[in-house]
Amino acid sequence: MKYLGVLILILLLAIASLFVGLQMGKGQLNQAEESQSNQLSKTPRSEGVTSLPSELAIESSHLVSELKQEVLQLKQQLAEKNSLIDAMNSSMGLLEQQVELAYSEIDQVTEQTHDSPFHPEPDSISTDQANQWVPENFANAIASQQGDMVALFKRHHQADTNQEWATEREQALKDSFALSEYADMVNITSVNCKTSTCEVRGEELEPNGWMLVSQRLQETSLSKNASTWTYLIGNEEGETLIHMLSEVDDSTVENQ
Repeated sequence: MKYLGVLILILLLAIASLFVGLQMGKGQLNQAEESQSNQLSKTPRSEGVTSLPSELAIESSHLVSELKQEVLQLKQQLAEKNSLIDAMNSSMGLLEQQVELAYSEIDQVTEQTHDSPFHPEPDSISTDQANQWVPENFANAIASQQGDMVALFKRHHQADTNQEWATEREQALKDSFALSEYADMVNITSVNCKTSTCEVRGEELEPNGWMLVSQRLQETSLSKNASTWTYLIGNEEGETLIHMLSEVDDSTVENQ
């Protein structure tokens, strides 16, 4: 009986120890489950909360970096444009100075030309001077002219005569007028040639008569290498006078 009581006591202690161990294991298991549950519930929330600001921060950082680069590029472009504008303004300033200098030089030359006693005046002639060589009605018309025509008129009447060339040229002109189909519309009274110049005087008998005759003359070899001045003179009697001056290139005369 003594041993049976001890055995029962040991058995009860073992059962009690087992029960306590089971209770403690159960408590630890519950704590472990609660801890795992808390970690599972807390961990996603923590990652979601922390990852979102992190991504925004990264995107913001990239955006700020890009904006800084764009601003830097714009500043560089602005600086280049400002340099170009400065260069253009400098060039414009130089151009304006050159234009002002050119105008100043032109004004100086103009003043010197007008004030200079050597400034060439247009050729002119008085009626009395012209009347030495042509009838008065022609002299009056010539005296009213200036320039190249008057210079040619003087040159013709003051020149020596190349008799051979003058005779041949005068006859050729007379033949041209006489053979023209409009010959009866004009009356040629004088054909005079010198060394390289000729003078023709006459009267127009019908309107546009000289225009038609002179057009035919321009179609002949007589007009080759020749410069011609022609004008019609109306007088008080209602007549229309013809005056023509022509000059042939000297080289053409020498070749003939």
